[in-house]
Parts: sequence; structure tokens; C-alpha cells
Amino acid sequence: MTTSTRVRPLRADVRDQILAAAGEEFVERGYAGTSVAQVAARAGFTKGAVYSNFGGKPELFVAAVQQYFAETVVGAVAETLGAAASTPGEPRTRAMAHALADSVLRGERWPVLLAEFRTVATQQPELAAVYAELRLAQRAQLVEALRSAAEQVPLREGLDLEVAAALLLTCVQGLSVEGVAAPEAMPRPLAEALFAHVLDGILA
Repeated sequence: MTTSTRVRPLRADVRDQILAAAGEEFVERGYAGTSVAQVAARAGFTKGAVYSNFGGKPELFVAAVQQYFAETVVGAVAETLGAAASTPGEPRTRAMAHALADSVLRGERWPVLLAEFRTVATQQPELAAVYAELRLAQRAQLVEALRSAAEQVPLREGLDLEVAAALLLTCVQGLSVEGVAAPEAMPRPLAEALFAHVLDGILA
């Protein structure tokens, strides 16, 4: 007679599976329409597993947003700056603006979901701190991306990286939402022109 030993999944694997399920649920149902129970069921775990790994729905949402942000926004900024390092002057700015518009105007739901979360946070004080912490973390990620890029691309002398990151973050979020909600009001050439204007103030 043989007995099988059930292998307990690694905590990191459980987190990844929960996070993937959460991303799908949030995209399909929105922040308000998603529950921890739905995420747990989709991931194949108990609600307790979600709470022990993420704390609750707000923290789970933040983790999902951060994953999207790191892969899409921060990745695009870093890659765009790096790729344009060898291109001088105005052609470099145009190339970078084009690449950023590619990343932002993709019709992704996450910027809209973040706007929804922000609205909920204005009505629930306990979420306001969670939202603020998220935005501060995103800004810090962009500051680091700009600092790293400065090793390849000359930035404007005296540039305040915090200000530059905040401006980029605001533009990315605003243009992303407009691109989903009212694409006819935010045509691609206008988005590229806006990014080029912002980049002109960042690059030397």
C-alpha cells in the first residue's frame, strides 16, 4: 500500500496565483464589483489564503495595480529612455513620445480601475492612505527609472526628479483614462505632442 504526500504550494506561488486571479476579477468586474471571495474562488484557494497573503481587497488591488504599473509604465519609460540614448535632439524626443504613446494608448482597463479606486478613496478615509501610499510608490519608481536613465541619456541640468516623475505620472494616468473613455477627444497625434512637450522639459 502506498500513500501519497500532498505537496504544500510555495507561498510565492500562492501569491502569484492569487494576484493573477485578482487581476482578472478586477478587470472584469471593477474594484467595487470584486470581492475577496470571488478572487479566492477563481484562484482555487480559501479567503483566508487571500487575507494572509495580502491583508484585504485594497491591498490586493494595490498589488495588482503595481504589477501592471511596473511592467507597463515604468518599463516603458526605462526602455524608451534607453533606446533613445543614441538619437540626438528632436528626433530622440519624437521617438520617445511615440513609444510612450504606444504604451499608454493601449486601451488597458487598469488606469480606469485606478481612477475608480481614487473615487472610492475620496469617500472612505481608510482607503485614502492606501491610495496615497500607492501613488507615492509609483512616483518613487519613476524617479528611480529617471535616475537610472541619466546614466545613458543627458537630463536637463538642475532637473528635479520628483517633479519630473510627478508630471510623467500625471500625464500617463490622464492620457490612459482619456484614451479609454474618450479616444476621439485624445487622438494619437495629440497624445504624442503632449508627451514630447513633457520630455522637452526633462531631456537636455
